[in-house]
Amino acid sequence: MLSKQAEVFGFPNALIGIAAFAIFIAIGVALLAEVQFPKWFWQIAFVGTLLGVIFSHWLAYQTTFEIGALCPYCMVAWFGTTLILSSIIQELLRFKSAESTDLSEQESITTINSFMPILHVVWVGLLIAGAFLGVN
Repeated sequence: MLSKQAEVFGFPNALIGIAAFAIFIAIGVALLAEVQFPKWFWQIAFVGTLLGVIFSHWLAYQTTFEIGALCPYCMVAWFGTTLILSSIIQELLRFKSAESTDLSEQESITTINSFMPILHVVWVGLLIAGAFLGVN
């Protein structure tokens, strides 16, 4: 928290994480209340989350290979943003499947959708394991 990477935009990066995760907690609560968001909402959420994942990966690289220390909060944020991205991709694939009239395309989308969370959990697990190995 004392490095130049801790305040990339002039204020603590943790504030970005708190705000972003608060938004997605609110979205999660709305989904539990069975609110149906339109496709454009998920597309905007995808772009924002993708930027968050890229930023999170950059920060993980910085802590691992430039600073030489691991930040537990950063690893949790890294894991969380990737799972949120996975969930948003799944929702967009559901829209794609509903719009498709081709049965083989729908089956393919369903198959991809079923492996998405597992793929992303394994991916982040490998990245975190690599970070542990990369720290001097």
